[in-house]
Amino acid sequence: MALPNEQVLVQRASKGDLQAFEALVKAYETKLYNVALRMVSDSEDAMDIVQEVFLKAYQALPNFRGDSKFSTWIYRICMNASLDHLRRRKKSQVYSLDAPIEFPDSEAQRQVEDTAESTEEIVEARFLGEKLLEILSDLEPHYRAVLILCDVQGYSYQEIAEILDMSLGTVKSRIHRARNILRKLMDAEQIFPSYVKQDARRDDR
Repeated sequence: MALPNEQVLVQRASKGDLQAFEALVKAYETKLYNVALRMVSDSEDAMDIVQEVFLKAYQALPNFRGDSKFSTWIYRICMNASLDHLRRRKKSQVYSLDAPIEFPDSEAQRQVEDTAESTEEIVEARFLGEKLLEILSDLEPHYRAVLILCDVQGYSYQEIAEILDMSLGTVKSRIHRARNILRKLMDAEQIFPSYVKQDARRDDR
């Protein structure tokens, strides 16, 4: 969900307002980390990717003209960075979620929300999350990308097409194939996460 004053924050950040950019970092960092983690299946690499995404966004914001939503734009940067990482398969420096994000002349503090959950809920969620990550890692990156954006992040087909810069037909086809593959893998592992949807092949999304 976009911030109520996100457009204003983006405009201010594009003019060099670090406080505005910090607000955008706070709003999107955990979301982008979760996407990157599901793409690369490694927490340290996901942290590296998030760092890279915000550095690229900070540098590119002055040229951001608002042709697409900010969320679409920054998720596209995150997906491209994740796909590039999968192609490289190369480790880089590890960044802590508690460490500040460094820029050429300043830094922004990371503020990852701490949710209050019971120990049992945390353990169960972690187990299912780890198992799903293992299964997702068996998918080809292009299938993994559309599935994460659609079934985990809840984006529409049209939004996914914009994020990944591909046709709507390609998105629908890849989601259909990815769900079929994932379902077979989940059946084999006998796990059924509620957030992985059945493929209804809807054309109205």
